[in-house]
Amino acid sequence: MSGSANVVIAGAGGLGREVAVYARDAGLRVRGFLDDTDADPRQFGLDLAVLSSIDAYVPSPHDVVLVAVGRPADRVGVGARLAARGAEFGLLIHPLAYVASPDLLAPGCIVAPFASIGLNTRLAPHCLINTHAGIGHDCVLGAASVVSPHGVVNGGVQLGQAVLVGSAAVITPDRRVGAGAQISAGSVVQSDVAAETTVWGNPARALPVAKARS
Repeated sequence: MSGSANVVIAGAGGLGREVAVYARDAGLRVRGFLDDTDADPRQFGLDLAVLSSIDAYVPSPHDVVLVAVGRPADRVGVGARLAARGAEFGLLIHPLAYVASPDLLAPGCIVAPFASIGLNTRLAPHCLINTHAGIGHDCVLGAASVVSPHGVVNGGVQLGQAVLVGSAAVITPDRRVGAGAQISAGSVVQSDVAAETTVWGNPARALPVAKARS
């Protein structure tokens, strides 16, 4: 991300405030937030205002946007809404993160402090790699996937779009996780996970689907 860019953060909640600090740690200028709620980051000591709602955003020259909402599906939706308004997306790698070279990180990705990304890994747009998360070599992460704090995605793993890897969850090498799947916190994935499935435990197994009452 160019040092002349003005960072605009979509989402003024806790994650958005963290991303604002990460951006400043990286020497970037933060212009403010976009948000659809009544959140006010100034109440938490940040000298940054909410510029507008997401759908009222008008891009300014040199703006780059980072989506700072935690749910993968919301990251997809907010990113699409902003793209329709002509937004350009930045790439934020905290100076205390490790990203091997060559890697390919698409626009919109955020890599938090103390995260690690191994060699020859590809991240599609809007992925979020949270603090102390680890991504192994030769991984592929689909758009808007989220790896929560201390989550581990081992070498050769492929995640579909909008996958959530919970805090301290581990995906063992060469597994495939389908789009929209959720790996519950602390789980250990030792086999492939189907799309739109929530798994839990060690070894991780699909949670039963509640039956509708007649």
